[in-house]
Parts: sequence; structure tokens; C-alpha cells
Amino acid sequence: MGSFFKTMDEQKLRLESWLKTQPPVVEVGITTATGALQGGVLGYTLGLVNQNLEKQAATMPNKPSTMTTGSFSGPPKVLALNLAVFTAVQAGLTLAVKRYRGVDDVQTNMIGMFGAGASLSLTTNIFGNQPASSGQVKPTTPSAYAIDAVRTGALFAALNGAFMKLGQRFGGKNSSQDVYYYHTFGMLATLGLEKYEKNFRRGQLMDDCLSLLSDSALREIKIPPGPRLKILNYVAASKANVTAHQGIGDFGVHETISRA
Repeated sequence: MGSFFKTMDEQKLRLESWLKTQPPVVEVGITTATGALQGGVLGYTLGLVNQNLEKQAATMPNKPSTMTTGSFSGPPKVLALNLAVFTAVQAGLTLAVKRYRGVDDVQTNMIGMFGAGASLSLTTNIFGNQPASSGQVKPTTPSAYAIDAVRTGALFAALNGAFMKLGQRFGGKNSSQDVYYYHTFGMLATLGLEKYEKNFRRGQLMDDCLSLLSDSALREIKIPPGPRLKILNYVAASKANVTAHQGIGDFGVHETISRA
């Protein structure tokens, strides 16, 4: 069993590495499709569980029916559709915003969750036959659909942002630190060039691009001549250090930078 999960993790890492080399449209599209598949499978499974709970509740005296309302309830096919849409939009939109902004922070994830919540609301109200939750009226007009979608999206985004903030507070993590630029920002900090972090983000020059940096690439993101020379010298020295101490050739610059 352990070898199975190890193999799955390896396959996941290979897929993620391959996706990073693809155009953003391809990466976002595949991530969205993967999210839809995962959500659909999970939704169908939960739908089967709901059905079993309903059957058990029906045989108990004085026990009300459970799990009959809301977006995360209903028969397997309905719940599969709801969760497929929710996870697809959340995964795809979050990644698209992350690539556009160049940072994985609270705001990026809140935007993704807003889109997911709004899409879930539209899917439930337009295609679902589930009754409204207690105390609520199910929308029946386009304007009501839009209002409920915005309200639901805002609620999901606010909850997601609150949970992330709490996690960062107790975990001591910096919300502006993007894992894709961890070593890159470490290099810039070592060289005293932190003000060029935004340039690297705009050009999407992440950690996996460090060993590929060239003068033309740095010029493209508007890095002045002096800082360009410092960065290229740092990368060259890191490569030479890796080669000299590990004897594995141009393994990459990531580990050396993490030690700097």
C-alpha cells in the first residue's frame, strides 16, 4: 500500500513538472479538467452515502429526513455535477489568477473560491431540483440567479480568506511568499535586489527557470545592466559550486540557492 501511494506521488510530481512547461492555457485547462474529475467522483460517492442515510432515516420512527436540501445534497448524479463544477472552477480560476498575478496569496485563493461559490450557486439553481434550504427562497429569475451567485461566491471567499488568515497566523507564514519563487526571492535578497521581485513575477521567471537565466531574459523583464550582471554571476557561481561539490554536472541551482 505504501508503494502505491509513493508511485501516485511520483506521478503527481511528474505531471506538475510537465504542466509548468506548458503554455498557461494548457496548464489551466488540464488543471480545470482534473478538478472536475475529482469533484465528480467525490460528489457521486457522497451522493451514494446520502442515499444510504436517507434509507436508514426512513426506517427510524420520529426521525426527520436528512441531507435533502442545499448544494451539497441530493442524489449521486446531482451531487457529482455540483462538486465537479465547484472544484473545476476553483482549481482552474485559482491557477489562472496565480499565473497572472505571480503570487499565491490569500487574495488569489479568495478570487478562485468566489468563482467556485458563484458557479455552484448557478448550477444548483438552474440545473438542480433540490429545494431551497430552510428559511431561504429558491431563485427563479435571471436577476435572482445573479444575486444569489454573488452572495454565495462572496460567502465562500470570505470563509476561505478567514481560514487562510488564521492558518498563517498560527503557522507563522508570510502570505506574500509564493512557493514558486522561494529560491528566486532568496537569491534576490542575498544580492540586495529585492525591489526586482515584481519583475520576476511579471516575467513568470520562477525557481525552475533559475538555471536557464540569460542576459536577454533579464533584459526582457527590465532588469538594469548592473543587477543583471550580479544575478548572472550568482547563478554561474552556484552552478560551479554544485558541480564541484556534488559531481553531478549541471544539476540545477535550486539547492545551492536555498543554502545561500
